[in-house]
Amino acid sequence: MMKNEFEKWRHYINERDQEVQDEYLAHFIMSIVQAKEIDRTEVMAFMRAIPNVTTAYREDEISTSKQSFVAEYSIRFVLPHGSDARNYYNTILKPELRQIKGLSIQRDKGFEKIGVE
Repeated sequence: MMKNEFEKWRHYINERDQEVQDEYLAHFIMSIVQAKEIDRTEVMAFMRAIPNVTTAYREDEISTSKQSFVAEYSIRFVLPHGSDARNYYNTILKPELRQIKGLSIQRDKGFEKIGVE
């Protein structure tokens, strides 16, 4: 029994259970409708709820009017090492963003690999 516990501990220390993931950062200029039924905080929560997205944050505010709020956003996502990031970006991330009520992509600035987690 003690040997089994020792092996588990050694396995944990060597981090063999942890899967390697690639990290990416996507950049967009997006607008959010300024309406009473749409809250920017909720829109950010919906962005973070997209599968594999770990963080979404506003970089710079570009303009604000009664009708819309326009800003540059960065979205960090992780994928299992060796996954097709372009496929994820085009078939999951962007379509999911487009489904968020009140949010629209004004400019797609692409994504970059930023590391391995």
